[in-house]
Amino acid sequence: MIVGITDTMVSEDKFNYYITWLKNSEVPLEWIKLSYELDNLTALDKCDGLLLTGGNDVDPGLYNGQKVHPKISDVNRRRDDFERNLLDKVLQKKIPTLAICRGMQLVNVHFGGTLIPDIEEAGYQSHRSIKNGENRHPVAIEPGSFIEKIVNINSGTVNSSHHQAVDKPGDGLKVVVRSDDGIIEGMEFQNKNDDYFFLLLQWHPERMADVNNPLSMKILKKYLNEISNHKTT
Repeated sequence: MIVGITDTMVSEDKFNYYITWLKNSEVPLEWIKLSYELDNLTALDKCDGLLLTGGNDVDPGLYNGQKVHPKISDVNRRRDDFERNLLDKVLQKKIPTLAICRGMQLVNVHFGGTLIPDIEEAGYQSHRSIKNGENRHPVAIEPGSFIEKIVNINSGTVNSSHHQAVDKPGDGLKVVVRSDDGIIEGMEFQNKNDDYFFLLLQWHPERMADVNNPLSMKILKKYLNEISNHKTT
């Protein structure tokens, strides 16, 4: 099976975290890097799943945000537009999709939602990464949600490496995970169709030090299992 992975556009090291994570499951797979620089939107037709990665800030113009903001940087509208086109294709074909950090924020904006330009400026505790370790915080998971069925727990601890977050959820999206200070950490479809994997996460399961944490490993295994099932249909 083949997973399409969007280029982080930040560093090859960060992109490789996703590759290493996928390989942790020991499921045979291939992957294709997807980006506007490669101009390979049609390569998604070869993919059995899509992984939307982290990276720089989403263009605030896409959610009627403040276009000039001191905390928003490295906006790349070409990346935004390319990945929104990917989204349109996977939604049409119901390709299993996992969106991580910036990926979740982009999906939310694509569905008409908005973002908090800067978490700390908005009065929340820092969710940025820290040197020589992980910035960790607790999360609460909504009972009965799709993700709760995957991980089989209703609370846990995740890593944190972001300065923006979802503000108003997009149309048709439901908040199912929140941090202890109220930041939205996970979303899924309001009307969940159990035969279609579509999950949005704010944390980075691919970079968690405790690789067997259910909020990393169980999500990975379920994602790849759904990709395998999609491939055979």
